[in-house]
Parts: sequence; structure tokens; C-alpha cells
Amino acid sequence: MRIQSTRVWLNEQFVPAQLVFDNGKITAIESYDAQKADVDYGDKRILPGLIDIHCHGYNGLDCNYATREGLLNWIEYLPQDGVTSFLATTSTAPESNLLESFALISTIMDEDHRGAKIQGIHVEGPQISHEFKGAHNPYLIQKPDVDQFDRYQKAAEGKIKMICIAPEKDDDHALIRYCVSQGVKVAMGHTGAKFDECAKAIEDGADSFTHTFNGMLGLHHREPGTAGAAMFFEDIYAELIADGVHVHPAVASVLGRVKGKDKLILVTDSVSIKGLKPGFYHMKGRDVTVGEDGCGRLPNGKLAGSSNRMNVMVGNLIEMMKLPLATAINAATINPAKRMGFARKGLIETGFDADLCVLNDDYSVAQTWVLGEAMLHE
Repeated sequence: MRIQSTRVWLNEQFVPAQLVFDNGKITAIESYDAQKADVDYGDKRILPGLIDIHCHGYNGLDCNYATREGLLNWIEYLPQDGVTSFLATTSTAPESNLLESFALISTIMDEDHRGAKIQGIHVEGPQISHEFKGAHNPYLIQKPDVDQFDRYQKAAEGKIKMICIAPEKDDDHALIRYCVSQGVKVAMGHTGAKFDECAKAIEDGADSFTHTFNGMLGLHHREPGTAGAAMFFEDIYAELIADGVHVHPAVASVLGRVKGKDKLILVTDSVSIKGLKPGFYHMKGRDVTVGEDGCGRLPNGKLAGSSNRMNVMVGNLIEMMKLPLATAINAATINPAKRMGFARKGLIETGFDADLCVLNDDYSVAQTWVLGEAMLHE
């Protein structure tokens, strides 16, 4: 297959190029019009496939209570957002439900389904803080526990790749250190951790912050808090929900400028309300009102996830937050790939997977290629 455009994202700039791929891999990158292209996208932008490492569900599917039909529907849908890879993310729920979900997600991963590829499981809760619980069920929050995590990982057949932990609740950072020793990435989130606690957690192997500014101790000039730590430590990743609602655009822009093009990670934090019309919904474990802004809110007004789309938020980083192209695009592609160790993903390079996202000028998705297979009707 040969595709081309006058704007292909290569070496952090848009250039004319022709891409050749075969058996799911990019086999050559040639000059524009080198040969007759199978598809000519004109001046549409060709990016690496988008990667969302923090998303909980879609159209009624909640990863806490996963169903086969819901997962397959989600996998098939995500290429419409330009997403080619993602982490199926759970949140605070009864252990029995989580274990069932981990087992089912693991099974789906082992199967070959058309659509975006689940690269692993992300566990967000219940190892978090009551004080910064957000929309998590306070009655199900628990202290971080190594034995519990082992039960999780056994059910998941080793496919848990990331966990969110409130470090101040983790005695001697035992779970942080254990997860790191097992190759599981640790993010600090839903936490009241002060700056020094964050610094110690980073020493113990934590390498990211969960949806920065949301669900964490804020910045104060005498106590930088969790948010201050997220901005201060240059080598640590920081997630951002760039919908302009969860974080004010000015603050999101500051974070993007501080983290630069290598350490910002764009996430949707999309939940089961995604794909649903605005209105009131009784979900398992919570009642949620979906607003016209696409965000869910609990009866007390607290934010409860979103229906965010990755392609739209890439546009937001560029147009709303005024961040450089490399910062915006890397945040949705190579940064999550590097952080999670997704080999041969996140860049358009020879030998990499043929995961590609083709965007129109308004950031809508014209086509998505997953391992060289076109996902959308053109």
C-alpha cells in the first residue's frame, strides 16, 4: 500500500512524503509522487496513530463492569477518533467486579479484533486518597496493598501495565516499589501528596502524574503540592485532559510549556457517557448528568469523566492552548508510546507499525490505519 500527502509528520514537522507499508509495517518513506499512490490525501495531515493511555469506556461500557459486546463496540469505534492503541482503564469498584473485568479484557487482548488495539490495562483506584477522590466511590477506596495487586495481575494474566496510586497512602511506598519491580508504570493521582512525598515517590520509581491538576493537591507558593511537583520535575511525565473544562486553557498551556514536547501526555479520561446524548443517566455505581460540553457531572456538580475525543484535543492543544505542533502531536503519539514501552509505535518511521491517523484541517478524522488496515469508509 502506498499513501501520500503534502503534510506527513516526519521528524517533528509536516513535509511532503509517500508512505509504503506492507504486513502491518511501514516499509519505506519516499518522496512525494515517487510512484503512483494508492491513496493521495492531498494536503490532509498524516500523523502517527493516536494513543490514549487513560480511558474508561464508551456508549455505556464501563471497564469496571466490562462486557464482551461493550469492549468490541469500543474497539471498533475508537479509530473514528484517530486512536489506534489504548489502555483499558478501570477505576474504583468492588474487587470481584474488577477481577472479572481484568480477565475479560485480557481475553479480548489475546483475540484478533478489527479496530484499535488494547495494549494493556490501566488501574486507577481504589489505591487513592479519600480527600481527592473526585468521582470515585469513597466507600470502596482502600489502602495500597501488594497482595491485592497480585490478585489483580493474576486475573489480568500479567496485562496490567499501569497503576495510579496516592503515594501518601502507600506505607513506605511498598506498592509503588513493587509495581516498578514488576515493570508496571506508576502514576501519582487522586492524591494529597505534598511536594517532598512526590519527590520520594519519584525516587521509588513513579514516573507520571494522573490527569494533572484534577484530583490532586494544588500549587501553593509555600507548598508546591502535587501539582507543583508535576511541573517541577523535568523528567517526569504529566497527563493532561485538554478539553478546556477539566483544566483552564491558560493553565493547560502553562503545563504544556513546562513539560515541553517530550513529557506531556494527552488523555481523554473518557467514560461510559461517551457516545451518549446530553441528559441524565443512571450508571452502575453513580448517577451522571451529561452536559452540552460533553462532560459528566455528579449530582453535587463534581466532574465525573468526559466524552472527549483525542483528535479534538490535539486540535485544542494547538488552537486553544497555543502550544507548538511538536508538543501537541507528541503528547498524543510518541510520548505515551515511549512512557509505556510500546515498541514500534508513536512515530512514522521505517520498521514501525503502520498505525496512522489522517486529519482534516478542522482536526476531524478522514481515515485511520491500524497495522496497515484502513478502518473508516472513504
